[in-house]
Amino acid sequence: PLSVPSVDGLPDPLATLTQAICAGSQPLTRVEPMCLGVVVKNTFLCVVDDGEGPSPSFRAARAYKRSQSDGAVCPSYLETHGSDLWLGSSQVAAEVIEERLQSDDGEDSRIAGWTSALEMGGQEASTAVADIADHTATLSFEPLGCHVVQHALEVASSEGARQIASSLHGLVMDAARSPYAHFVLEKIMYHLGAHDTAFIAQELQGCGRSIALNIYGCGVVCRLLEFSAQQPLVSALVDEVLARDTAALCCHKFGHRVAMSIISNASEGQRSRIITALREGGLQRLARHRFAARVMEQALTQGSRAEARALAAELMAQAGSVVSLAFHSFGVQVVRGLLELPGESKIALQYLQKAIRKLRKDKYGTILISELGLQDPEVDVVGTFAVFGA
Repeated sequence: PLSVPSVDGLPDPLATLTQAICAGSQPLTRVEPMCLGVVVKNTFLCVVDDGEGPSPSFRAARAYKRSQSDGAVCPSYLETHGSDLWLGSSQVAAEVIEERLQSDDGEDSRIAGWTSALEMGGQEASTAVADIADHTATLSFEPLGCHVVQHALEVASSEGARQIASSLHGLVMDAARSPYAHFVLEKIMYHLGAHDTAFIAQELQGCGRSIALNIYGCGVVCRLLEFSAQQPLVSALVDEVLARDTAALCCHKFGHRVAMSIISNASEGQRSRIITALREGGLQRLARHRFAARVMEQALTQGSRAEARALAAELMAQAGSVVSLAFHSFGVQVVRGLLELPGESKIALQYLQKAIRKLRKDKYGTILISELGLQDPEVDVVGTFAVFGA
Protein backbone atom coordinates (compact mmCIF):
# COMPACT_ATOMS: atom_id res chain seq x y z
CA PRO A 1 0.00 0.00 0.00
CA LEU A 2 1.05 3.57 -0.72
CA SER A 3 2.03 5.53 2.37
CA VAL A 4 0.92 9.15 2.20
CA PRO A 5 1.85 11.59 4.97
CA SER A 6 -0.99 13.58 6.42
CA VAL A 7 -1.21 16.72 8.54
CA ASP A 8 -2.61 16.22 12.02
CA GLY A 9 -5.94 17.82 12.54
CA LEU A 10 -6.51 18.74 8.87
CA PRO A 11 -8.58 16.80 6.34
CA ASP A 12 -6.24 15.47 3.62
CA PRO A 13 -8.09 14.72 0.35
CA LEU A 14 -5.20 12.67 -1.07
CA ALA A 15 -4.93 10.55 2.07
CA THR A 16 -8.69 9.93 2.00
CA LEU A 17 -8.50 8.79 -1.62
CA THR A 18 -5.56 6.47 -0.88
CA GLN A 19 -7.36 4.87 2.07
CA ALA A 20 -10.45 4.26 -0.07
CA ILE A 21 -8.38 2.52 -2.76
CA CYS A 22 -6.49 0.39 -0.24
CA ALA A 23 -9.74 -0.64 1.44
CA GLY A 24 -11.07 -2.07 -1.80
CA SER A 25 -13.63 0.60 -2.50
CA GLN A 26 -15.07 1.09 -5.96
CA PRO A 27 -12.69 2.80 -8.35
CA LEU A 28 -13.08 6.52 -8.27
CA THR A 29 -13.17 8.08 -11.70
CA ARG A 30 -13.49 11.67 -10.48
CA VAL A 31 -12.31 13.39 -7.36
CA GLU A 32 -14.16 16.48 -6.25
CA PRO A 33 -11.69 19.26 -5.43
CA MET A 34 -11.66 20.30 -1.80
CA CYS A 35 -10.62 23.95 -1.35
CA LEU A 36 -9.45 24.70 2.11
CA GLY A 37 -9.17 28.14 3.60
CA VAL A 38 -8.25 29.70 6.90
CA VAL A 39 -10.40 32.28 8.66
CA VAL A 40 -10.10 33.96 12.04
CA LYS A 41 -13.00 33.32 14.41
CA ASN A 42 -12.80 34.84 17.89
CA THR A 43 -8.98 35.04 17.71
CA PHE A 44 -8.71 31.36 16.63
CA LEU A 45 -7.48 30.18 13.23
CA CYS A 46 -10.09 27.86 11.74
CA VAL A 47 -9.75 25.72 8.60
CA VAL A 48 -12.89 25.80 6.44
CA ASP A 49 -13.85 24.47 3.03
CA ASP A 50 -15.61 26.42 0.30
CA GLY A 51 -19.02 25.91 1.85
CA GLU A 52 -17.93 27.47 5.12
CA GLY A 53 -16.11 30.45 3.64
CA PRO A 54 -17.03 33.95 4.77
CA SER A 55 -20.18 35.30 3.18
CA PRO A 56 -20.30 38.74 1.51
CA SER A 57 -22.10 40.11 4.56
CA PHE A 58 -19.43 38.71 6.86
CA ARG A 59 -16.69 40.22 4.71
CA ALA A 60 -18.50 43.55 4.68
CA ALA A 61 -18.82 43.62 8.46
CA ARG A 62 -15.15 42.69 8.82
CA ALA A 63 -14.16 45.46 6.39
CA TYR A 64 -16.31 47.90 8.33
CA LYS A 65 -14.53 47.03 11.57
CA ARG A 66 -11.23 47.62 9.81
CA SER A 67 -12.50 51.01 8.65
CA GLN A 68 -13.31 51.91 12.26
CA SER A 69 -9.78 51.10 13.39
CA ASP A 70 -8.28 53.01 10.45
CA GLY A 71 -10.71 55.91 10.62
CA ALA A 72 -10.19 59.45 11.79
CA VAL A 73 -10.49 60.42 15.39
CA CYS A 74 -13.67 62.13 16.48
CA PRO A 75 -14.04 65.95 16.40
CA SER A 76 -11.92 68.18 18.59
CA TYR A 77 -14.68 68.71 21.12
CA LEU A 78 -14.08 65.15 22.32
CA GLU A 79 -10.29 65.11 22.10
CA THR A 80 -9.79 66.98 25.38
CA HIS A 81 -11.96 64.44 27.18
CA GLY A 82 -10.01 61.36 26.18
CA SER A 83 -12.87 59.97 24.13
CA ASP A 84 -12.44 56.58 22.55
CA LEU A 85 -15.11 57.23 19.91
CA TRP A 86 -13.76 56.45 16.44
CA LEU A 87 -15.77 57.00 13.28
CA GLY A 88 -15.00 55.19 10.03
CA SER A 89 -14.22 57.38 7.00
CA SER A 90 -16.99 57.91 4.46
CA GLN A 91 -14.77 56.66 1.64
CA VAL A 92 -14.05 53.34 3.34
CA ALA A 93 -17.71 52.92 4.31
CA ALA A 94 -18.74 53.59 0.71
CA GLU A 95 -16.36 50.87 -0.47
CA VAL A 96 -17.84 48.44 2.03
CA ILE A 97 -21.36 49.32 0.90
CA GLU A 98 -20.30 48.80 -2.71
CA GLU A 99 -18.94 45.35 -1.81
CA ARG A 100 -22.22 44.37 -0.21
CA LEU A 101 -24.13 45.82 -3.13
CA GLN A 102 -22.61 43.15 -5.34
CA SER A 103 -24.66 40.60 -3.43
CA ASP A 104 -28.35 40.07 -4.08
CA ASP A 105 -29.41 41.49 -0.73
CA GLY A 106 -32.13 44.10 -1.21
CA GLU A 107 -31.40 45.64 2.18
CA ASP A 108 -27.82 46.38 1.11
CA SER A 109 -29.06 48.05 -2.06
CA ARG A 110 -31.33 50.27 -0.03
CA ILE A 111 -28.46 51.32 2.24
CA ALA A 112 -26.39 52.20 -0.82
CA GLY A 113 -29.27 54.26 -2.18
CA TRP A 114 -29.62 56.19 1.06
CA THR A 115 -25.89 56.84 1.16
CA SER A 116 -25.92 58.27 -2.36
CA ALA A 117 -28.94 60.46 -1.60
CA LEU A 118 -27.36 61.86 1.56
CA GLU A 119 -24.21 62.77 -0.36
CA MET A 120 -26.24 64.52 -3.07
CA GLY A 121 -27.97 66.83 -0.59
CA GLY A 122 -31.08 68.88 -1.32
CA GLN A 123 -34.49 67.28 -1.57
CA GLU A 124 -33.00 63.83 -2.14
CA ALA A 125 -31.19 64.02 1.19
CA SER A 126 -34.31 65.24 3.01
CA THR A 127 -36.30 62.34 1.62
CA ALA A 128 -33.56 59.89 2.62
CA VAL A 129 -33.45 61.32 6.16
CA ALA A 130 -37.20 60.84 6.55
CA ASP A 131 -36.95 57.28 5.24
CA ILE A 132 -33.98 56.49 7.51
CA ALA A 133 -35.89 57.88 10.50
CA ASP A 134 -38.58 55.27 9.88
CA HIS A 135 -35.98 52.49 10.04
CA THR A 136 -33.60 53.89 12.68
CA ALA A 137 -34.67 51.34 15.29
CA THR A 138 -33.31 48.57 13.06
CA LEU A 139 -30.46 50.30 11.26
CA SER A 140 -28.80 51.56 14.45
CA PHE A 141 -28.03 48.00 15.56
CA GLU A 142 -26.36 47.01 12.27
CA PRO A 143 -22.69 47.58 11.38
CA LEU A 144 -23.43 49.49 8.17
CA GLY A 145 -26.84 50.75 9.19
CA CYS A 146 -25.48 52.70 12.15
CA HIS A 147 -23.07 54.51 9.83
CA VAL A 148 -25.95 55.55 7.56
CA VAL A 149 -27.93 56.85 10.56
CA GLN A 150 -24.93 58.89 11.73
CA HIS A 151 -24.52 60.30 8.24
CA ALA A 152 -28.20 61.23 8.20
CA LEU A 153 -27.83 63.07 11.52
CA GLU A 154 -24.97 65.09 10.05
CA VAL A 155 -26.96 66.37 7.08
CA ALA A 156 -30.44 66.46 8.64
CA SER A 157 -32.24 69.57 9.81
CA SER A 158 -33.09 69.96 13.49
CA GLU A 159 -36.52 68.52 12.86
CA GLY A 160 -35.10 65.58 10.92
CA ALA A 161 -32.60 64.85 13.69
CA ARG A 162 -35.44 64.87 16.22
CA GLN A 163 -37.36 62.35 14.14
CA ILE A 164 -34.34 60.04 14.08
CA ALA A 165 -33.88 60.43 17.84
CA SER A 166 -37.55 59.72 18.52
CA SER A 167 -37.19 56.35 16.79
CA LEU A 168 -34.92 55.18 19.61
CA HIS A 169 -37.37 55.97 22.41
CA GLY A 170 -37.70 52.84 24.51
CA LEU A 171 -34.51 51.33 23.04
CA VAL A 172 -31.85 53.37 24.83
CA MET A 173 -30.86 50.60 27.23
CA ASP A 174 -30.17 48.16 24.40
CA ALA A 175 -28.58 50.84 22.23
CA ALA A 176 -26.15 51.88 24.97
CA ARG A 177 -24.87 48.30 25.18
CA SER A 178 -24.72 47.80 21.42
CA PRO A 179 -21.37 47.92 19.60
CA TYR A 180 -23.07 49.93 16.85
CA ALA A 181 -26.09 51.75 18.26
CA HIS A 182 -24.10 53.50 20.99
CA PHE A 183 -22.44 55.55 18.24
CA VAL A 184 -25.87 56.74 17.16
CA LEU A 185 -26.77 57.82 20.70
CA GLU A 186 -23.55 59.80 20.99
CA LYS A 187 -24.12 61.44 17.62
CA ILE A 188 -27.65 62.41 18.68
CA MET A 189 -26.27 64.13 21.78
CA TYR A 190 -23.79 66.02 19.64
CA HIS A 191 -26.38 67.36 17.18
CA LEU A 192 -29.35 67.95 19.49
CA GLY A 193 -29.75 70.01 22.64
CA ALA A 194 -30.15 68.80 26.20
CA HIS A 195 -33.93 69.07 26.04
CA ASP A 196 -34.21 66.77 23.02
CA THR A 197 -31.78 64.20 24.46
CA ALA A 198 -33.26 64.05 27.96
CA PHE A 199 -34.94 60.74 27.10
CA ILE A 200 -31.50 59.07 27.00
CA ALA A 201 -30.69 59.83 30.64
CA GLN A 202 -34.28 59.07 31.64
CA GLU A 203 -34.26 55.57 30.15
CA LEU A 204 -30.90 54.80 31.76
CA GLN A 205 -32.21 55.50 35.26
CA GLY A 206 -31.89 52.45 37.48
CA CYS A 207 -29.06 50.93 35.43
CA GLY A 208 -26.53 53.74 35.59
CA ARG A 209 -23.85 51.70 37.31
CA SER A 210 -23.99 48.76 34.90
CA ILE A 211 -24.02 51.08 31.89
CA ALA A 212 -21.01 53.00 33.23
CA LEU A 213 -19.06 49.74 33.52
CA ASN A 214 -20.02 48.57 30.03
CA ILE A 215 -17.50 48.75 27.19
CA TYR A 216 -19.93 50.74 25.03
CA GLY A 217 -22.20 52.29 27.64
CA CYS A 218 -19.36 54.14 29.35
CA GLY A 219 -19.00 56.35 26.28
CA VAL A 220 -22.72 57.20 26.36
CA VAL A 221 -22.47 58.30 30.00
CA CYS A 222 -19.37 60.37 29.21
CA ARG A 223 -21.19 62.19 26.38
CA LEU A 224 -24.14 62.90 28.69
CA LEU A 225 -21.72 64.51 31.14
CA GLU A 226 -20.00 66.51 28.42
CA PHE A 227 -23.16 67.95 26.90
CA SER A 228 -25.74 68.09 29.71
CA ALA A 229 -24.05 67.50 33.07
CA GLN A 230 -26.20 70.08 34.82
CA GLN A 231 -29.50 68.53 33.78
CA PRO A 232 -31.38 66.95 36.73
CA LEU A 233 -31.74 63.56 35.05
CA VAL A 234 -28.03 63.39 34.23
CA SER A 235 -27.11 64.47 37.74
CA ALA A 236 -29.35 61.76 39.16
CA LEU A 237 -27.71 59.20 36.87
CA VAL A 238 -24.26 60.24 38.11
CA ASP A 239 -25.40 59.90 41.73
CA GLU A 240 -26.52 56.38 40.89
CA VAL A 241 -23.12 55.59 39.38
CA LEU A 242 -21.35 56.86 42.52
CA ALA A 243 -23.71 55.16 44.97
CA ARG A 244 -21.54 52.03 45.33
CA ASP A 245 -17.77 51.67 45.80
CA THR A 246 -16.46 54.69 43.96
CA ALA A 247 -12.86 53.47 44.28
CA ALA A 248 -13.82 50.33 42.34
CA LEU A 249 -15.24 52.57 39.61
CA CYS A 250 -11.87 54.34 39.32
CA CYS A 251 -10.09 50.99 39.00
CA HIS A 252 -12.44 49.58 36.38
CA LYS A 253 -11.29 49.17 32.79
CA PHE A 254 -14.24 51.17 31.44
CA GLY A 255 -15.63 52.79 34.56
CA HIS A 256 -12.52 54.91 35.07
CA ARG A 257 -13.42 56.83 31.91
CA VAL A 258 -16.70 57.83 33.51
CA ALA A 259 -14.86 58.83 36.69
CA MET A 260 -12.56 61.07 34.65
CA SER A 261 -15.54 62.66 32.92
CA ILE A 262 -17.23 63.27 36.29
CA ILE A 263 -14.13 65.14 37.49
CA SER A 264 -14.11 67.30 34.36
CA ASN A 265 -17.85 68.01 33.97
CA ALA A 266 -19.98 67.08 37.00
CA SER A 267 -20.91 69.17 40.00
CA GLU A 268 -18.46 70.02 42.76
CA GLY A 269 -20.06 67.57 45.18
CA GLN A 270 -19.89 64.68 42.71
CA ARG A 271 -16.29 65.51 41.84
CA SER A 272 -15.39 65.57 45.53
CA ARG A 273 -16.79 62.07 45.97
CA ILE A 274 -14.32 60.77 43.39
CA ILE A 275 -11.36 62.49 45.04
CA THR A 276 -12.44 61.37 48.51
CA ALA A 277 -12.63 57.77 47.28
CA LEU A 278 -9.10 58.04 45.91
CA ARG A 279 -7.76 59.32 49.21
CA GLU A 280 -9.58 56.74 51.30
CA GLY A 281 -8.52 53.91 48.98
CA GLY A 282 -4.82 54.63 49.52
CA LEU A 283 -3.22 57.21 47.26
CA GLN A 284 0.11 55.45 46.89
CA ARG A 285 -1.53 52.17 45.92
CA LEU A 286 -4.04 53.70 43.50
CA ALA A 287 -1.38 55.95 41.98
CA ARG A 288 0.26 52.76 40.71
CA HIS A 289 -2.96 51.25 39.38
CA ARG A 290 -3.33 51.04 35.62
CA PHE A 291 -6.65 52.88 35.48
CA ALA A 292 -6.90 54.68 38.81
CA ALA A 293 -3.64 56.51 38.00
CA ARG A 294 -5.40 58.16 35.05
CA VAL A 295 -8.24 59.28 37.29
CA MET A 296 -5.74 60.70 39.79
CA GLU A 297 -3.92 62.62 37.07
CA GLN A 298 -7.29 64.00 35.93
CA ALA A 299 -8.08 65.07 39.48
CA LEU A 300 -4.76 66.93 39.72
CA THR A 301 -5.21 68.74 36.41
CA GLN A 302 -9.00 69.16 36.13
CA GLY A 303 -10.16 69.28 39.75
CA SER A 304 -10.61 72.43 41.79
CA ARG A 305 -7.47 74.22 42.93
CA ALA A 306 -8.05 73.41 46.61
CA GLU A 307 -8.73 69.71 45.95
CA ALA A 308 -5.71 69.38 43.68
CA ARG A 309 -3.38 70.98 46.24
CA ALA A 310 -4.66 68.75 49.04
CA LEU A 311 -4.24 65.68 46.85
CA ALA A 312 -0.72 66.71 45.85
CA ALA A 313 0.30 67.42 49.45
CA GLU A 314 -0.81 63.96 50.54
CA LEU A 315 0.96 62.32 47.61
CA MET A 316 4.26 64.05 48.39
CA ALA A 317 4.03 63.73 52.17
CA GLN A 318 5.78 60.36 52.21
CA ALA A 319 9.56 60.61 51.75
CA GLY A 320 10.72 59.50 48.32
CA SER A 321 7.18 59.03 46.99
CA VAL A 322 7.62 61.30 43.95
CA VAL A 323 10.77 59.50 42.78
CA SER A 324 9.20 56.11 43.50
CA LEU A 325 6.19 56.99 41.36
CA ALA A 326 8.48 58.20 38.57
CA PHE A 327 9.93 54.68 38.40
CA HIS A 328 6.49 53.13 37.90
CA SER A 329 4.85 52.63 34.51
CA PHE A 330 1.54 54.06 35.72
CA GLY A 331 2.74 56.16 38.63
CA VAL A 332 4.73 58.35 36.27
CA GLN A 333 1.40 59.65 34.91
CA VAL A 334 0.59 60.95 38.38
CA VAL A 335 3.99 62.67 38.55
CA ARG A 336 3.16 64.42 35.29
CA GLY A 337 -0.06 65.60 36.90
CA LEU A 338 1.88 66.98 39.87
CA LEU A 339 4.14 68.88 37.49
CA GLU A 340 1.08 70.68 36.08
CA LEU A 341 0.38 72.40 39.42
CA PRO A 342 2.07 75.82 39.72
CA GLY A 343 3.30 75.60 43.31
CA GLU A 344 3.67 71.86 43.77
CA SER A 345 5.60 71.42 40.52
CA LYS A 346 8.63 73.24 41.99
CA ILE A 347 8.76 70.83 44.93
CA ALA A 348 8.33 67.81 42.67
CA LEU A 349 11.10 69.04 40.38
CA GLN A 350 13.47 69.38 43.33
CA TYR A 351 12.84 65.76 44.32
CA LEU A 352 13.41 64.60 40.75
CA GLN A 353 16.58 66.68 40.36
CA LYS A 354 18.14 65.16 43.47
CA ALA A 355 17.48 61.64 42.19
CA ILE A 356 18.42 62.28 38.56
CA ARG A 357 21.17 59.63 38.52
CA LYS A 358 18.74 56.95 39.72
CA LEU A 359 16.15 58.11 37.23
CA ARG A 360 18.62 57.77 34.35
CA LYS A 361 18.92 54.05 35.15
CA ASP A 362 15.16 53.50 34.86
CA LYS A 363 13.12 53.21 31.66
CA TYR A 364 10.28 55.50 32.73
CA GLY A 365 12.54 57.82 34.70
CA THR A 366 14.70 58.39 31.64
CA ILE A 367 11.68 59.33 29.55
CA LEU A 368 10.45 61.73 32.23
CA ILE A 369 13.72 63.63 32.70
CA SER A 370 14.08 63.82 28.93
CA GLU A 371 10.65 65.45 28.71
CA LEU A 372 11.58 67.89 31.47
CA GLY A 373 15.03 68.59 30.08
CA LEU A 374 16.73 67.92 33.42
CA GLN A 375 20.53 67.72 33.55
CA ASP A 376 22.85 66.25 36.17
CA PRO A 377 24.37 69.31 37.95
CA GLU A 378 27.68 67.49 38.61
CA VAL A 379 28.03 66.69 34.91
CA ASP A 380 27.46 70.35 34.10
CA VAL A 381 30.14 71.38 36.57
CA VAL A 382 32.65 68.92 35.06
CA GLY A 383 31.81 70.22 31.59
CA THR A 384 32.38 73.79 32.70
CA PHE A 385 35.84 72.97 34.13
CA ALA A 386 36.72 71.13 30.96
CA VAL A 387 35.85 74.17 28.85
CA PHE A 388 37.90 76.54 31.03
CA GLY A 389 40.78 74.06 31.19
CA ALA A 390 40.88 73.90 27.42
